[in-house]
Amino acid sequence: MGELTGSVGSRIGLHEAEDLVVRLREHDEQAFSEVFQLYKDLVYTLSVKLLSDKTEALDITQEVFLTLFRKIHHFRGDCTLKTWLYRVTLNQAANRNRWWRRRFLNQTESLSVKPKEEGHFVPDPASDQPWPDRAVYAAEIHKALQAALDELPFDQRAAVVLRDVQGLSYEEIAEILDAEIGTVKSRIARGRERLKDRLKPYREGAAL
Repeated sequence: MGELTGSVGSRIGLHEAEDLVVRLREHDEQAFSEVFQLYKDLVYTLSVKLLSDKTEALDITQEVFLTLFRKIHHFRGDCTLKTWLYRVTLNQAANRNRWWRRRFLNQTESLSVKPKEEGHFVPDPASDQPWPDRAVYAAEIHKALQAALDELPFDQRAAVVLRDVQGLSYEEIAEILDAEIGTVKSRIARGRERLKDRLKPYREGAAL
């Protein structure tokens, strides 16, 4: 029997998934609780990576499951419930992203990753200063990566996160985004290239 993966470590068989959808359409509260437990981590983690804001991610997670409760009758069954939840999450995140960009376009400073100006540590081989602890440096790289992700156009950011963070196949991403596989690969390639450029100071520092 095939399996669908929900949050880390949770799996649900295809027949069980079909039964779950039937129960959801009947507004079975236990079914909604089961779906929430299965997919809450997936929705939250994806939202954090897309928006780089834990509070916004919590709000989106709530909205996604409220949407499931209110609009389950719109679920046609032409994809898995997991794929549908991915789509709802991406739509919610895209809406938040557009809202914030419109509201603060002329108020916020550039989010460009500037390691030496923004307090990020880039090793200087000519300096007598000791190198930081590996964990500290790793944390700095993680922050820089998230900042670089935030700079990507949303379509590229979503594709990169689905592939490199969520670990989905090109086929799965194409289904979620309702796009051709070639388009998905192009977005990922362009996104990765931009990330590579933005993180160049860190890669050069690590090679010293």
